[in-house]
Amino acid sequence: MLNIAEAILRFLIDPSLIWFVSLLFLVYRIRNSGIRATKVLSLAFLIFTLLLSSPFALYLASQPLENFAFKQFKYADASIRNEIPCSEYEGVIALGGVIPNADFNEVRGIQLSAGAERATEPVRLQKLCPDFTLVYTSFGKEIEDGLGESELARDLWIGLGVPKSKIIIENGSTNTRENAIETKKLLKGERKWLLVSSASHLKRAYSTFVSAGIKVDPIPVDYLFSERPPIWSFAPLSTVSGWQGVLHEYVGGIYYSLKGWI
Repeated sequence: MLNIAEAILRFLIDPSLIWFVSLLFLVYRIRNSGIRATKVLSLAFLIFTLLLSSPFALYLASQPLENFAFKQFKYADASIRNEIPCSEYEGVIALGGVIPNADFNEVRGIQLSAGAERATEPVRLQKLCPDFTLVYTSFGKEIEDGLGESELARDLWIGLGVPKSKIIIENGSTNTRENAIETKKLLKGERKWLLVSSASHLKRAYSTFVSAGIKVDPIPVDYLFSERPPIWSFAPLSTVSGWQGVLHEYVGGIYYSLKGWI
């Protein structure tokens, strides 16, 4: 029931759906309102459309999320990440969602989607600190005879030179809270862990893992922007997925707070 509720919520905050419903509402009100009301509603819809199509507006909305890690951890800064004190950490926890597994086949091999750094940055850190254990936490099989994402991540990491003995996978969670709860059952040692995820997701992920009793420091990757876009830039197609992720994190943060998960 919980996952159904989350799926419905995710659907309702889709920016494309919100825009389309707003358009239908505008058309309905134009047919049933006076000229003044029509002008006000049309202006409001135009402003909403411009904001939805503005990389600069998306950039501003994403910054409180993507800058969170820098307030929590010195080595969130990638330029000095090679100076991480290895002895203070057990290893790296990577949050999945970047290796499509539903249509995996051996001929094409393992594919990485947007946000691939979530799978590759832990390997770089393990090369820097060879004693690190790498943990990959994600959803399991999408089809009965298929492989779960974490199983593919394990194969990828082994192929990139990580010893199998240094890899732990959690292959059954369906959301960030379950990532934290199920991962905690697998961890050993008393030291902290490094938590790798997309920069916009780390605020909620960090709080969720800490609430679950796991000591972590955040490592942000997969930023939405490498630099601030021009104020007057306009890109209606490329901004939609970004807004979807940002809205998901803001609403998800509120939802997790109300549930007492963070």
